[in-house]
Amino acid sequence: MESPLIRKLRQFIPLTPGEKAALGRIGGHVQPARPNDVLLDQGRGTGVAVLLHSGWAIRHRTLRDGRRQIIDFVLPGDLCDPSCYFQRQADCAVSAITDGTYSLVRASEILDLIAASPRLGAFFWWLDAQEGQYLRAHLVAVGRLTAYERIAYLVWELWTRLRAVGLVEQNTFLLPANQALIADATGLSHVHVSRTLSRMAREKLLRRLDRRYQILDPARFRQIAQVEDITVSRRLPEAVAARLKRY
Repeated sequence: MESPLIRKLRQFIPLTPGEKAALGRIGGHVQPARPNDVLLDQGRGTGVAVLLHSGWAIRHRTLRDGRRQIIDFVLPGDLCDPSCYFQRQADCAVSAITDGTYSLVRASEILDLIAASPRLGAFFWWLDAQEGQYLRAHLVAVGRLTAYERIAYLVWELWTRLRAVGLVEQNTFLLPANQALIADATGLSHVHVSRTLSRMAREKLLRRLDRRYQILDPARFRQIAQVEDITVSRRLPEAVAARLKRY
């Protein structure tokens, strides 16, 4: 069965059987995760990144007084995050919010992979660059969008990322984050999140059934989320893609 990481990468350029095999070998020791398990602790010595195979997690930073800011949601196929290889301590924690599986990937595994395959090295570089784009988009959303636009952007981002790993059907996807987590991710109160989601349902933009969400009007939803102004590229530039095909 194809892993979420391979599904994510092969949408940009075809992977050879050897590259798929090499990707399948990283993070070989798969561990189970339960809700609230800490997969990577804030402040611990680094040298490892979290590769999520299944389930959902959050990357978050906790202040000394206990207040928490969710930086982003970690989805299947995400490597969170390669930049930690160059830090002495992890500046954020990664915690599970559902049952799932994950691996801790050592820096040496990624470095060996890059040395053996320049193409895969470029892919990991692209993953890190794309993560930076999402974080900048999140900063703009929290700093400048209204509450209505902010939640629309978060739902749209998650829908886009889940679709890339084959976890969206008929615009419907699982969103296990409760309203408290959505509030921590968007900088809003629980009450504001509840009212905004109810408004979206009344306006026939979003349908919710338990933990499943369906975007009913993608074009209008995209407009509300200000996607044209907060752009995250999901395609390699043509010149880069053409160059990678030569390796």
